[in-house]
Amino acid sequence: MIHQGYGFIIPSSSSSSTNYNNLRQSKSLLKATTANEGTIEVPRSDGSTYKLAYRIVRPMNLSSMQAAPIVALHGGPSVPSNYLYPLADIVPYRSIIFYDQLGCGKSDQPKDITQYSTNDSVNDLKILLKKLGVRRFHLYGQSYGGILAYEYMKSIATESKEDNKDDVKCLSAILSGAPSNVPQIEKDFVKLVEDLTNGKDDISEEEVNELFRVTHQCRLEEMPKILAEAYENAGTVWRGTEAIADYIAKPPPEDASRMPSTLVMRGEYDFVSDEQIQAWKENLNTKFVRYKTLEGCSHHAMLEKGEMYGEIVDSYFGEYD
Repeated sequence: MIHQGYGFIIPSSSSSSTNYNNLRQSKSLLKATTANEGTIEVPRSDGSTYKLAYRIVRPMNLSSMQAAPIVALHGGPSVPSNYLYPLADIVPYRSIIFYDQLGCGKSDQPKDITQYSTNDSVNDLKILLKKLGVRRFHLYGQSYGGILAYEYMKSIATESKEDNKDDVKCLSAILSGAPSNVPQIEKDFVKLVEDLTNGKDDISEEEVNELFRVTHQCRLEEMPKILAEAYENAGTVWRGTEAIADYIAKPPPEDASRMPSTLVMRGEYDFVSDEQIQAWKENLNTKFVRYKTLEGCSHHAMLEKGEMYGEIVDSYFGEYD
C-alpha cells in the first residue's frame, strides 16, 4: 500500500524441502542471473490496448512439476514490481513471474483513470497467465498485491468450468501484509501516527514520515535502495489508497468453488493490523487458511529478514506442489 497524504511514499531522504536444503548451499543459485523480459497486450472495454511488462526469473523452470512457479503481485496500487525482486534470491530454485501492473514501472501508464480498476487488473492477470502458458502456479501478493490475489482467486472460484476452459490452476496463495478493509486501514493509520507523535509538539512532517517508516513500514536503519526507488517511481494516475478507498473484501457466492489453501501473514509492527489479517478468514472459502505473525518485522518483512521470509514462502508453497 502507499498513502499519498501520510507518508506511505517515503521522501527521497517435502522432496521440495530436501531440494531446497541442497540447492541453497550453492551461493550461485541464490543469484537470479537468468531472466526473460517482455511485454503482452491487455485490452480495455473501450477497445484500447496497453502493454504490460513482465520479467520471468529462471524461465527454464516455468513448467516444473516438482516446484511450480510463483506469480508475484506488487503493491501500491502503482508501486512497480522491482522491490519484490529479492524474492528470487531468497527462494532459490523456483521460476518467479514478476510484472508491472498497468500504470507503473515499464508497463503503459494511461492518463485516463477510467482505464484502471481492480477488476481490470484481475483480467490482466488472467491474460498474462494465458499468454505465458502458465497452467500451474502459486500466487504471492504483497500489500495491495494481496487484494489483487484474493480478487483473482474469487473470480476463478466464481467462474463455471466452461468459463475456465484453459484449466489454469492456482495451487496455493500467500497474502502478505494485505488489508481486507481500506476505509478501516485509513483510520488505523491516523491512530498509529497519533501514537508515534504523542507529546512531540515540534516534530516536522518529514520526521513523522521517517518515524512511521522505521516503525511500521520498513524497520531498517536506512531505507533499502530498491524500495526507495520503487516508491519514487510509483505511478501517478491510479495510485495509493485513494485509488481503492472503498475496498472492503467480500466473500464469493455460496455456490462458488473452493479457493486454494492460503497463508495470510503480517509483520509484528505492520501498519496492516492483526484484525485486518484475521478478517480474511471470513472471505476465503477454504478450510485451509493459516495465519502467521513475523516477529520483529513490519510491512516489508521480506527486506528486513530475507532468509526467514524466504524459508516461510518456499516451505508453504512446497506443501502444495
